[in-house]
Amino acid sequence: MTRKTLSAPFAWLLIALLLLGGILNGVVAQTPEASPVASPVATTESWNGIQIADMDLSVDPGDDFFRFANGGWIDRSEIPPDSPTWGAFEEVAELVDGQLAGIMAGFDSDPTTAEGKARTIHDQYLDMETRDAQGVTPLEPILEQTAAIASVEDGLDFQMIAGNYQIDGLFEVYSVPSEGDATVEIANLWGPILSLPSEDYYTEDEENAAIQEVWIDLTTQMLVELGYSEDEAATAAAAVIAFETELVGIKTPDAELFSDPTLLANPRTIDELNEIIPGIDWQTFVEVSALPDDNASINLNDLPYFEALQGVVDAADPNVLRYLFDTQLVWTYAPYLTTEIGDLYFSLIMELYGVTERAPIEERAVTSAKTWFPDALSQAYVAEYFPPDSKAAIEELVDNLIAAFRIRIGNLDWMSEETKAKAIEKLDLMSVGVGYPDSFETYEDVEVGDSLVGTILNAWEAQNAEDLGAAGGPVDRTEWFMNAFEVNAGYDPSRNMMIFPAAILQAPYFDADADLASNYGSIGAVIGHEITHGFDVSGSQFEGYGNLVSWWTEEDFEAFSALNDEVIAQYSAIEFLPGLMVDGELTVGENAADMGGVNIAYDALLIALDGQGHSLNAEEMETPWFLTQQQRFFIAFSTSWREIGTPEFYETLVASNVHAPAPVRAVQPLRNTDGFFTAFNIGEGDAEYLPPEDRIVIW
Repeated sequence: MTRKTLSAPFAWLLIALLLLGGILNGVVAQTPEASPVASPVATTESWNGIQIADMDLSVDPGDDFFRFANGGWIDRSEIPPDSPTWGAFEEVAELVDGQLAGIMAGFDSDPTTAEGKARTIHDQYLDMETRDAQGVTPLEPILEQTAAIASVEDGLDFQMIAGNYQIDGLFEVYSVPSEGDATVEIANLWGPILSLPSEDYYTEDEENAAIQEVWIDLTTQMLVELGYSEDEAATAAAAVIAFETELVGIKTPDAELFSDPTLLANPRTIDELNEIIPGIDWQTFVEVSALPDDNASINLNDLPYFEALQGVVDAADPNVLRYLFDTQLVWTYAPYLTTEIGDLYFSLIMELYGVTERAPIEERAVTSAKTWFPDALSQAYVAEYFPPDSKAAIEELVDNLIAAFRIRIGNLDWMSEETKAKAIEKLDLMSVGVGYPDSFETYEDVEVGDSLVGTILNAWEAQNAEDLGAAGGPVDRTEWFMNAFEVNAGYDPSRNMMIFPAAILQAPYFDADADLASNYGSIGAVIGHEITHGFDVSGSQFEGYGNLVSWWTEEDFEAFSALNDEVIAQYSAIEFLPGLMVDGELTVGENAADMGGVNIAYDALLIALDGQGHSLNAEEMETPWFLTQQQRFFIAFSTSWREIGTPEFYETLVASNVHAPAPVRAVQPLRNTDGFFTAFNIGEGDAEYLPPEDRIVIW
């Protein structure tokens, strides 16, 4: 079964957001006594998982490795008009979505089964005639409550039940393992919940002002659809942006929160919460939300924000909370309402990401089923498309990568033996989920509604009740936080658990017909990336059982922090597009995980080859003259991050996402790996060359 994860109220914020001939010049076969073989290679062939046609052999890898590894693919690829990006992830996701559409076609509409409920919400999404006729009627029970808000006090009273309707208001509430005791779930509050992708959009500059104006205009039109007059709708939309700007002023910056989990750990009793935000009766909040009635404490993920919140609310326009709830309500449900409201919703995506067309309604209908009844589709997907031998192969890869990381820890020259022992202890306790969970949700508590929004509200009620109902109880350490059909992977520090869903375990990430070098360079580096997350700037502060407890000596942590500062500086100096610099501080955890993933996978490849009686540089007669196993490893890594995207998408990504742009991820980690330079004979004077003293190796 999968769990709700922390998210903003608007699904569009998570788009991609989560985050890819001639004779070769200057490249020779890199055996210890390598010499070039002067023969061209046909560009239509595939060698051990590497598609030659995807490369650009006219480019020297030392000049532009991304182009060298992916130039052929770039030249023939186009960004679909309904997407801001196109890359390896999107290619696999498109394949999976097509498979899910076929699965959906085979589901009946029996409203008593999980499959039938998934099919029903799919069909409700497609039925635009009914949705247009119903208008905003499905929201009227909620709108009647928000219409009664006439004061700040009324607004705070509604805040207590807002989460029951998938409206967050001033904060989101959810349950996760406690930072102090990872065996017990604790309720958490996260805020503020913003209408724009990140806090950066609330700073004063011309570009942000233009995006705010677009949002205000679209929100004004949406509020008119809810029954507001045009004047009040315009006033409300502008007031929400102004109010959120004040909230941004009292919050801790995202880069700090994402890099220092100790800032997130602020458990408070109900009595203490009553002192921090006296405008809310917190015992009543517990009783009217889906939390257990005896819930005794709640964790505040951003203490300064919550400590200052009451003052900001008290000084605000008395109507601003009503405006805030109504705008969040209409943006949250806009994709499921009328054609006109859906088009308004999409207009903001166009502005932020440079998308020119909406995805076909058939694709969006499948997405609605994936969103609200994911386990019905996950179970069917695994049964149809994930063979048992794939699971076994990935589990073997994981074992080899963990073994390689254990050796790397032992060889670190900046860490003491005392801390190394603790690091290895954590590594040995790391759990791994491959393919799919042990059990799937049956959705017995979800009733199909008489509208699409009605079904969603029922599904949300059941999901929210399950999530918040876990607060105060024991942590299920086998519970998945991803779905089997997701083309992704993840790590949860509170469970010290990695997840590798079935959907990502296929080409170009994993190919049973490819050789070890190609698979270790792609899915192996992904696995290494997730392992490293347990030891990145944030994950490193959790011990092996998931508790937020330091296991470092003071000197070792200082050395570790200094290395991360070097990563921040290195990535902050990268100008991805003219005038668009990578945010090294916001992305440090992901960048360090990319770098660690390459190193771990490379070492694991050596272990795997040794087990087969081969060495990394063993000559293979069937291999093209320029593709040694070393080279295939690094090409496969870059291929897995191939991506083209709109400038608008990358601007939004850099401002709001903890991941660097995929083309940066495809090369920069390699530039910190010694074997990369050896494999392609890259030296001083080459654009991709990074002097040894500037290469950063943490893990």
